[in-house]
Amino acid sequence: MDSHLASTITLPIRAIVFDIGGVFFPWPQPDFFAHWEEKMRIMPGTLNHVLWHGPDIEAANIGTITAEEYCRRAARRLRADQAHVRLLVEHAFSGEQLNDDLVTYARTLRSRVQVAALTNTWSFGRALLQRRAITDLFDLIVSSAEEGIKKPDARIYQIILERLAVLPAEAIFIDDSEENIEGARALGIHSIQFFSTNQIMTELERLLGAYDIRRKDP
Repeated sequence: MDSHLASTITLPIRAIVFDIGGVFFPWPQPDFFAHWEEKMRIMPGTLNHVLWHGPDIEAANIGTITAEEYCRRAARRLRADQAHVRLLVEHAFSGEQLNDDLVTYARTLRSRVQVAALTNTWSFGRALLQRRAITDLFDLIVSSAEEGIKKPDARIYQIILERLAVLPAEAIFIDDSEENIEGARALGIHSIQFFSTNQIMTELERLLGAYDIRRKDP
């Protein structure tokens, strides 16, 4: 095929890939940590720093250590009960609230395209999604802890594209992180940074319409 002609061909969108944290589950607000610091009798301002900027965070992200081991180490540093730390971390990852409007919208997409999740999470990530009863929302879930690679490493985007059997130009990626969006965009994946549910629905429908959406099943 002529290279110029190939470059002008518009491929239909065949898959939409969602991030989880910050998209389906809002990130914890400052009062969340203040509540747990009071509950655990820890000095105010300690939890956010120790939990999300501690020495083991990257190891947990790529599955070098389990979530249980991370919580054990964090509890030791905090001089706190491990069960409390585990409960706190689970709530932080799966949120007090689920984005029900986005869940409802994503379910409508499944008859039109493949719907997948690509998440930087710890070893308990899949179990937390099962607990919130949304695993059936996705045709495929790819987790950093299970793959040993995290966004925005190009390899994890390539993994999900291969498993979905789509080209970069046939996928749309949604994430709340600008860094992760740029990582996907560098590979040629249509990418939308998440700011609000209405914004995502509007931008998704615009892209789906522009790129000749077809049903996922032939």
